[in-house]
Amino acid sequence: MMRFLKYIFVMVTGLFFISEAAGQTNNKSKKANNSLDFGVLLGGSNYIGELTKGFAPVIGETRPAGGLIIRYNLSPAFTLRGSALYGRVQGTDKNFNNDAYKKRRNLSFRSDIIEFSGQVEWNILGYENTKTSYGWSPYLFAGIGVFRYNPKAQFLYNPLLHDASLAGQDKEWIELQPLGTEGQETTKFNDKRRYSLTQLSFPIGAGVKFQLDDNWAIGLEFGLRKTFTDYIDDISTVYIDDQIVGGAGGFMATALKDRSQEVNQEKFANNEARGNSKKKDWYMIAGVTLTYRILGGKTTCFNF
Repeated sequence: MMRFLKYIFVMVTGLFFISEAAGQTNNKSKKANNSLDFGVLLGGSNYIGELTKGFAPVIGETRPAGGLIIRYNLSPAFTLRGSALYGRVQGTDKNFNNDAYKKRRNLSFRSDIIEFSGQVEWNILGYENTKTSYGWSPYLFAGIGVFRYNPKAQFLYNPLLHDASLAGQDKEWIELQPLGTEGQETTKFNDKRRYSLTQLSFPIGAGVKFQLDDNWAIGLEFGLRKTFTDYIDDISTVYIDDQIVGGAGGFMATALKDRSQEVNQEKFANNEARGNSKKKDWYMIAGVTLTYRILGGKTTCFNF
């Protein structure tokens, strides 16, 4: 984590000095006073993890996302931004029936994500958000955020596979973290804590924005979120014996930790791979931004 923070710091600091140096070489410039913009982001969200393939999301699993953003324009080169965003991510092994392992594993999930974050935007061309310029610029952004998630799976009752006591929960969406599907906080693995549902993320991405008039601006952006958890989808390590998982989480825990028999596949043995803990999960939010200036924005001209 510290290495990633240092990378962001070095990148943002370098961009700042590059932009300042470029600005000093201009013999004429316009400078917009500091301004504050408020608006919305509307788009879609997705994720990368055990239920995708490689570092590519499953486009068909994209779900609506949106939220509020606020921008403080420090200069044409740099903008500070805060956001409060919501998105849903989901995935299923059924997207990869040509993969024998994923077909057998047959796991799935969905999770709502709520994120609060702050970023620095670097306006590559310099962004003049004034009437005389009606500017536009591509931009890069990086920052830090906190997000809340809660993976769930839909339980499908089968009297041949499941205990009769679970019949009343057929088709319900069940929270997975309390079940300890990978043996968390069981008698044998008491030191293996349940994963936290609140985590840090590091938003990075790119976009382009256009000033429509003195007050309104529109943009388009794509942002990745690096996380330090492998449990957005509740899948990370290995299968744990039914007696251990069931002893702590009950019949529902054993039903949802291994779903291979639901598709007529052989049940996984204790310690067989369930996921890959070396690769952390990512999520992404992309969409259209629309903002309105609520403070500042007058223009002054300087000649050198």
